[in-house]
Amino acid sequence: MSTRRGLWSTAALVAPRGILAVGAVGCSSDSDDSGGGADDGASTTQSDAGGDEGMSGASGSSDSGGASDSGGASDSGGASDAGGDTSASADDYGPDTDLRTDAPPVQAEDAVETAQGEVGDGTLHAVELDYDESDSAWQWDVKILADTTDHKVVIDAVTGEVVADESETTDDQEKAIDLNDPMTYDDALKAATAERDGELRGWKLEYDDGMIQYQFDIADGADEQEVTVDAETGDVTVD
Repeated sequence: MSTRRGLWSTAALVAPRGILAVGAVGCSSDSDDSGGGADDGASTTQSDAGGDEGMSGASGSSDSGGASDSGGASDSGGASDAGGDTSASADDYGPDTDLRTDAPPVQAEDAVETAQGEVGDGTLHAVELDYDESDSAWQWDVKILADTTDHKVVIDAVTGEVVADESETTDDQEKAIDLNDPMTYDDALKAATAERDGELRGWKLEYDDGMIQYQFDIADGADEQEVTVDAETGDVTVD
């Protein structure tokens, strides 16, 4: 689930966003079989804003409310409301980061809230955390179907800034996913690592082929495999 910006077209140049309240969902991570894919004919332009901004190492906003309106560091420790920490950098989270122990600070719920702020109402059908080789950064891909437009909002997983809003027109019908129901990230990861233990290199939750599923990229040394957990039945498969 690495490098994937290929087939989606970007719908708009997006300025780095302000900030969001922190959510709480296990460790943050995700990969995307569908993260780079888009049908032919997708409409495009791409934003590269926010990809190389300063990054943070602790999730959450300052208790003292010191965060700046533009997403800057607060007086009480540098954490932004979007879950980022302006004291860190992209170099703190390389492609071999084990997301089980050293996940970037922006959590899944933070990314979803940011994406919904960009797109508005729609059906959330995929959330993914993956390392983008071209940008040398961990990024969230959040997919939201609004009417006949499928958006993929790309968010820096360290700063919480919006990198791009990519979109395509589609006739697909998507089923909404929920980060806590019918299975949480923590429960799904526990089930996955019971089948295959190792370092977590990316993950996603999506509705695909009529099934709501978690997919985890788990590496044991140089050997990396994808472990899928059916969120509704709990069934685990290793590819």
